[in-house]
Amino acid sequence: MDWCRRAVIPAAIDMRTFILAEDSEDNIVNIRSYPPFTGFDYFNLADFNPQGGGDLKYIRATIRAMMDRGYRFRGLRIRTIRADEASNIIGEKELFDLPIKKGLSSSAAVCVATAGALHALTKGVEAISENLLKEIADIAYTAERKILQINCGQMDQYSSALGSLLYLDCSTEPAKPIFLRLKKTLPLVIGDTKQAKNTPLILAWLRERFEKKEQLFLEGVNEISKIVEEAREEFEKDNPNLEKIGELMNMNQYYLKTHLRVSGDCPISPNKLDDLIEAARNAGALGAKLSGSGGGGVMMALCKPEDLLKVAESIRKAGGDPIITTVAKEGLRINILNP
Repeated sequence: MDWCRRAVIPAAIDMRTFILAEDSEDNIVNIRSYPPFTGFDYFNLADFNPQGGGDLKYIRATIRAMMDRGYRFRGLRIRTIRADEASNIIGEKELFDLPIKKGLSSSAAVCVATAGALHALTKGVEAISENLLKEIADIAYTAERKILQINCGQMDQYSSALGSLLYLDCSTEPAKPIFLRLKKTLPLVIGDTKQAKNTPLILAWLRERFEKKEQLFLEGVNEISKIVEEAREEFEKDNPNLEKIGELMNMNQYYLKTHLRVSGDCPISPNKLDDLIEAARNAGALGAKLSGSGGGGVMMALCKPEDLLKVAESIRKAGGDPIITTVAKEGLRINILNP
């Protein structure tokens, strides 16, 4: 909905992408990563293709977006790391890796984490203000949408940077975020279909239908927009009704399946999303829907706390990998490490 310039309600989950960055003096960028990402990238800041680098193109594009805004780098050493290594470095337990290529905004998280780390290297960070997070989100969006030409909206970048639960007005650039201050915990189970998805291809197909003004597609977009506004009203109450939120999730999923056609029978990428959604609902989930652009990847279910394990097991029996999580209280974090 965000790339249709409609309002959305994204929820950041308590899983992260981790970037280590340090200065160098040779005008060279050296990037190392781990499987299944591209393992290594190397280029000169004076002349590089921001769309190159395989999977590490998101880091290249973020560097270009920052340079276009006046950031200056003398050389960089960047490494993507897993949660267990990050935990050892900063001395914090209970850190979890964000799964990649699953419809959980992992590419946006890479761009946001890179922009945050490089901002800290060049300008320092005394406090992470909301304005800084918005700037980081817009840099990440510029990298994905305008430099890499991915048909994305602004939701993923703002959710990754700001965290929590947002109402995000995407009718303008930059987007206008409003924090929906949660009065209660939102217990979630993510169900991974274990099926790869081609997000750029799915988004290109959706944009083609949008630009052709396909009637069924536009009807779905309009109905989902109404659901978003109704959900915002509920979340803004002193005591939001989670059963109501679950019903709205189910209504949203109906239009994603029947009108946008990005659920189990997606013609671009048939998948098991419907099986996992049905399994979650049958086990007592208040609501369940696909995540991201659909066509594979993951779904998520809102549950009562006492039903989390039952819903997770039902998803497992249906062939998925369940992950129990909740809404993250914060988005981008920056840790300054001693040399």
